[in-house]
Amino acid sequence: MSDKTFAQFNTMTITGRISHQEIVDNKGSEFLAITLLSNLVDDAEAVTITFNTNNPGLMGLSRKDWLNNGRLVTVTGHVASMTELYLNQKTGKRAVRQRPLIHLVNAQVFDGGLGPAKKPVEGSTQGLEIDDAGEVMAAVS
Repeated sequence: MSDKTFAQFNTMTITGRISHQEIVDNKGSEFLAITLLSNLVDDAEAVTITFNTNNPGLMGLSRKDWLNNGRLVTVTGHVASMTELYLNQKTGKRAVRQRPLIHLVNAQVFDGGLGPAKKPVEGSTQGLEIDDAGEVMAAVS
């Protein structure tokens, strides 16, 4: 009998907020690498969910800056790996990640999976153009 193991159909759907996304060029082909943060239960530390996609719709949204940090996304994919440790290249030793990492393959953001962008913080000037009225007020005085 063979010692080979076979993967089960381990799929998950998870909602999180984008913490990083970038279009990556790999030998002439492009894909979008997305990192989400999600809280699995109330009052818990967030976990990191990563996935790659070559979906032209999502890549177009990324190019137009519509996939900004904080935007809510629901993704479905196969669980490829879950890790809490990584190899620290400087020390050559294992280290604990800041957040556990779940990596999905064959991931898809289905219709309706893009939620609202993160709301600006009250009193924040993010995205607003502010005129410096100091020079105008000095000229009037």
